[in-house]
Amino acid sequence: MNTSFIAFIVLTVAIVAISAYRLGVKVSKAAKQEEAQNKIPYEKCLEKNSKAFKYGTFTDARDGETYRTVKIGGQTWMAENLRFKADGCFAPDNDEANVKKFGRLYTWTTALGISEDYSTQSSANDIDQHNKIKDKHFQGIAPEGWHIPSNQEWEALLANIDPKSDGSEFRSECIWQKPGKDTFGFFALPAGYRFNNGTYHHFGRRARFWSKDEYGGLNAFRLSLTNNSVDIEGVYRSDAISVRCVKNA
Repeated sequence: MNTSFIAFIVLTVAIVAISAYRLGVKVSKAAKQEEAQNKIPYEKCLEKNSKAFKYGTFTDARDGETYRTVKIGGQTWMAENLRFKADGCFAPDNDEANVKKFGRLYTWTTALGISEDYSTQSSANDIDQHNKIKDKHFQGIAPEGWHIPSNQEWEALLANIDPKSDGSEFRSECIWQKPGKDTFGFFALPAGYRFNNGTYHHFGRRARFWSKDEYGGLNAFRLSLTNNSVDIEGVYRSDAISVRCVKNA
């Protein structure tokens, strides 16, 4: 065995060893990140917010559920996800025990209180229905005096933060892997979402909230929060996600 071949073997082994070490470091860091879950108790987080913000309250006459409310800029929002039970809604992560904290997940047509036919066709096919949805205070599944927000209203909410923000101003300090700042008391919780095939995803990691505005023939807009981002994009109307109600102004 010549010297150059031995050197090649030694070099190859060294490269493999270094690569394995680096991979091990990455895996270790990832494991530590997984271990470093948010340890702030929900109750403590809620207690802190209750002292820091001038929350109002609203009771839904339909089911007796009471919600905290908060004024942000010129808008008044529910500081909790809607919990009203209706056809086409689901418990986050398929566990009814999650509803009290995280609210329920709704398909777009359920959130708007319209026919399921509009899951796969634009409401523009029915001009009367389309005009109703376009009304400023289109109620949908919201309680009396409240409504499903439009893109314009979500954008007005986002106008309270820096355009380069990751949305931490709206995330709660608890439950998220990366604690939010919750600057305004919005108290967004990561309820995740449900696909039409019945699978649940990103419970504890993402929050999505419906807009009443359509996006193409099959989609509607939603506001999304992750541990690192906030945006308004379109998703399938058959997805089930959270609902935040805004008060009629």
